[in-house]
Amino acid sequence: MAIKRVIVHLGMSKAGSSSIQHTLFNNASILEKNGFRYLTEWGVNHLYILHNLFSQCSPCPNKTRNRDKTHSFKMHKNMNKHNINTMLKVINTTECETLILSGEYSSELSFTFTIENIKAFLKKYFHDNKIETTIIFIVRNPLTWAISSLQHKIYHSSLLTTNNVDFFEFAINIYYDGVMNLKNHFSESLILLKFEEACLDDNGLTGGFLKALDFPGESLSEFNTSRQNESRCMEAMEFKYYIEAAEPLFVNSFGRLNPNRRKKELASLRNIKGAKFDLSYQSKVELWKRFQSKILLLKENTGIDYTDYKITPTLHNQETYSEETVQGFIDIFPKLSIVLQKHFLKFFEKKYMETAQEKFKPLHFKDSIPWKAYKQKNTFLCLLNLRIKNTLIAMTPSKYKRSLMRIWEK
Repeated sequence: MAIKRVIVHLGMSKAGSSSIQHTLFNNASILEKNGFRYLTEWGVNHLYILHNLFSQCSPCPNKTRNRDKTHSFKMHKNMNKHNINTMLKVINTTECETLILSGEYSSELSFTFTIENIKAFLKKYFHDNKIETTIIFIVRNPLTWAISSLQHKIYHSSLLTTNNVDFFEFAINIYYDGVMNLKNHFSESLILLKFEEACLDDNGLTGGFLKALDFPGESLSEFNTSRQNESRCMEAMEFKYYIEAAEPLFVNSFGRLNPNRRKKELASLRNIKGAKFDLSYQSKVELWKRFQSKILLLKENTGIDYTDYKITPTLHNQETYSEETVQGFIDIFPKLSIVLQKHFLKFFEKKYMETAQEKFKPLHFKDSIPWKAYKQKNTFLCLLNLRIKNTLIAMTPSKYKRSLMRIWEK
């Protein structure tokens, strides 16, 4: 057994975890040449596996609803056993000295039972076998975390139903309490990285992450770095938010798809170029005031200091659409359902009436490209076909819908 050290990366969420994981997974051979082994057998992101190993809450949701709880927990137990055996096999066969596990499992670290489960796991599989363990946690500024988190929720159609400010304050309290809990219980084997400082590394966030683990810096130039969750265009997210409010993707809490919508039909919004998504200056100030007590506790308990962070007024004018942004919206218009096309025209009509800017003219007037596309016979027939399809699906018994969808897509 060559493994002498195990690294457990636990988060936090929206702090570059996906970028790190994809980079490590895609460059596993380079890692191995330098004595580091990413547990690729667990997939790219180890979050759900770590959740099932450490959490005392319900196992990750089972997609098969007709199975009883006893069967579900039996499957959960067998899955944990399989994943642990896979890990032990790698430990016993690899020639590398360092094993890396990575999953942004940070939402339950403030609970005592979670810490105890982590301790028991590390002792049983590593400490008792004289393997050193290190926990690494990346801490992000609560304000930039909130902006990134809100963008993610808007983009993935899971709009918040509660007050945004209350939600973000609640969430950051949980994350920061978890950091301080880790500090109290794993102080000698814990590495805390400040996200903003790690990103300044010449090789980016992954470079800062690996250098903290004593990975040789000269080998980082060989890496093909993956960037995940890149910022979206402010105007695209504003339109997405409008659509989700006017015509939500799901019509109930059971996940029933809105017959006027298609999954992923707004995916092309990611390609629209424009100013990066941001919150208003007033919203930032309000959030920052509510974060202050937790920021002070974080500094006192961990040394991670955000007290000197200054909020600058937002320079971006949301009413100013560049020609590139306008063209991006024109390009996606024919790809929308007939219902969303109507909302599209209403949205930009409202924008024009509010701001009276010439740049909105190409987006909604009767001689515009979107309007012409909307009136084109071929486009209309295609959308009519979609309407018939949605009606047919709505009338089809649930157990046959998936088969019908497959046939239709072909």
